[in-house]
Formats: sequence, structure tokens, C-alpha cells
Amino acid sequence: MLKWILGIAGALVVVAAAAGWWLFAGFSHAPKAAAGLMDIAQWRSMVREGGGTLPTEVRVLEVGRDSAPMVAARAGAFGGKWQTSYNSVQLVYPDKTIIIGGALDRQTSEGMVAAPDDWSFDDAAYEQLTAAMLRADQVLITHEHLDHVMAIARHAEPDALAPRLVLNAPQIAALPLFAIGELAPALRDLAPRLDGSVQLVAPGVVAIPVPGHTAGSQMVFITLENGHEYLMIGDIVWTMTSLDELVMRPVFTQYAVIDPNEDRTAVKDQIRALHDLWEANPELTVFPSHDRTWLEMLEQQGLISWGFQD
Repeated sequence: MLKWILGIAGALVVVAAAAGWWLFAGFSHAPKAAAGLMDIAQWRSMVREGGGTLPTEVRVLEVGRDSAPMVAARAGAFGGKWQTSYNSVQLVYPDKTIIIGGALDRQTSEGMVAAPDDWSFDDAAYEQLTAAMLRADQVLITHEHLDHVMAIARHAEPDALAPRLVLNAPQIAALPLFAIGELAPALRDLAPRLDGSVQLVAPGVVAIPVPGHTAGSQMVFITLENGHEYLMIGDIVWTMTSLDELVMRPVFTQYAVIDPNEDRTAVKDQIRALHDLWEANPELTVFPSHDRTWLEMLEQQGLISWGFQD
């Protein structure tokens, strides 16, 4: 009887270990190759051929912050902390601005608190974001998740905002999920201005579809007047260490946080392609939406500035 009990206990330990490995470490590594996904030569050609006055700076407005164990952001990373930023990006031109990202509002942020000691929300910054959207020439998002769309779906002046929105069909289709009550007709009836192809949306700004994290996910390639290039990668990764280590979010995070589930195969391919692109173009400034540690480093290097220009 004792041998039987020990055998059952041992089997349960093995099953638990296997389940833990699957949830927090397994099936999260990028493949050895993902050729053809990232064509920077095409993006550069589109910028050159499009002409026009290019943007002069990239600014980041943080409306909130939090933290979580690093393993929530990168599979197998059982030590350390992921410092999380919730923000929006402003591209500044001599005569206009473009905003990328709708961030999240206080109600959403309070419902997502992971570390109370590290969490904060800046009401004044959120008000600055919603006002800046109405002055912007265009407003884009990287993808349709609640921490990227609330200043759009819940904007107090949807009729004024709608003509500025440059969204793709999946992004528009998701907006009703984030409204309080009925989505405003001006937002509900939006026509897509992005068609699912790689598109030049403004001088120096190229939208690049990368479905996987969501159906409407996209990157944004930016070229400044001084020639410096940026690639906003949204939530393909949550921490830049994922590109270094070639490892995505764990399965646990997908089931606990991401709804609907992301296409893990597509995201792993994108991580490999981004790693290879960055390795071949080390002068390119790559940044995800939520890695506050990385954003702070970019600010220290003079590559971004905190806060929107009025």
C-alpha cells in the first residue's frame, strides 16, 4: 500500500512539474528562422518616395505605471520585476502632430492593478492625451486591447475625434467592447483607413500589419527629419529582454490576461524576425509599448522625450 501511495504521489509531482513548465516556461521560444516578415528596405523606400516634411521628434506621455514579476512578461524569467508603462506616443512635425496609442483610463487602470506599491495613474496626463487627440492630424493605435484604446472608445468628444482616426477593420470592430454603454455612432460607423497592407500614412510614418497578438496588431516605422529611424512594435513583446532571449510571454499569461488568445506561432515568428532585423540594423531604435525600463533608457540617450508637446 505504501509503495502504491508513493507511486501516486510521485506521478502527481511529475504532472504538476510538467504543468508548471508548460504554463510558465514551455512552448515560448522563437524559431530559428522567420524569413520575409520584416522588410525594412520596403519601409525605407516608401518613406523616400512619399517625400514631404518629416517629423522632428518622438515624445511619450505616460498616463500610468505598474509592475509585475518578469515571468509574466517573458516565459522562464523567474527572477526580477517587469516595470510597466501605460502610455501614448506623439510624433511632432513643424506644423502638426500624430498620436499613436489610446492608452487606458483610470477605471481600467484601477481594475488592472498588479502591484499596489508600484501602481499609479495620472489623471492630468490622461486629460492631456484626450485633448491632444483633438489637435492631432491623425490618431493611430498599435492594436485593439483595453490598455491601448480607452481614450478613443471612451473619448468625451467622439464626433470631433472620429475624423482623425486612422484605424484598420479589426481595430474598429473591437471598439464596442471598450465603450461604457453604447459606442458613439461616430466611432461605430468609422470606415477603415488602413487596408491591411503596408501603408505610408504620413511623411516618415509607415504602418506595418503584424496580426498575432491581436487581429489588428501593427507596428509603426518612423523616420525623423534627422534621419533617425524608430520601430514601434506594440505588444509583440512586453519587455525588450524577450528580443534578446528570443522568448515570448508564457502560456499562463495568455490564458490569464489576453482575451482573445493571441496566435503564439505568429508572435514567435515576429520575435525572431525582429531580433534578426535589429541585429542587422543596430542603429534602429526599437521599442515596445510597456517596457518602462527601456523607455527610460531611450529618454536618457535623448532618443525620446517624456510628455506631449502642447
